[in-house]
Amino acid sequence: MNTRSRRSTKALVAATVLLMLGALTGCSLSPAEGNARTPAADKNADSGTCEFTATRESSNSNHPHNTALFYVKLTNTGATSCTVSGFPEVALLDAAGQVIDNPATKRDTIPAHTITVTPQDAAYLLVRVAGQNLYPDCPLLGAGSLRIGLPQSSAEILIDVIDLTICDAATSGWLIYNLADTPIKPHP
Repeated sequence: MNTRSRRSTKALVAATVLLMLGALTGCSLSPAEGNARTPAADKNADSGTCEFTATRESSNSNHPHNTALFYVKLTNTGATSCTVSGFPEVALLDAAGQVIDNPATKRDTIPAHTITVTPQDAAYLLVRVAGQNLYPDCPLLGAGSLRIGLPQSSAEILIDVIDLTICDAATSGWLIYNLADTPIKPHP
């Protein structure tokens, strides 16, 4: 992708996020369990308070604790619909809650879509990490949790990842994909 197209795409995403931020004032996130799948954008979405819960589920049942393509299911447990899009801010935290200096790479080859999350439906964040089943001797990050902040909210949620043997950045980086309305593997 050339620099001019990338700038145009980033400007379009930024404008979309700013418009949604105005519509989502008051949304909050909290950790817990999730449910269901979300439909495509709904023109009748309410800008009222949204409450999200989150769960982590493996996309690869053969290696659920090592190299993982997993998704975080963000379920709207509130009484109103809201819209989300783009890339959440994410960070791996150690057991003490401190940020591990290993930033995620955003897989921006797949365009972002606006998703309306109705009550009891969900949006999904796909994450790829590399673990010791591919790199048996890699130094581990020692990550205890994944912190997620949606672009449309200032609230954050934590997802437990202590059971994943995530390798350090010198071995292999980790990726996040933009929010989606299904937990399927993305295609560029």
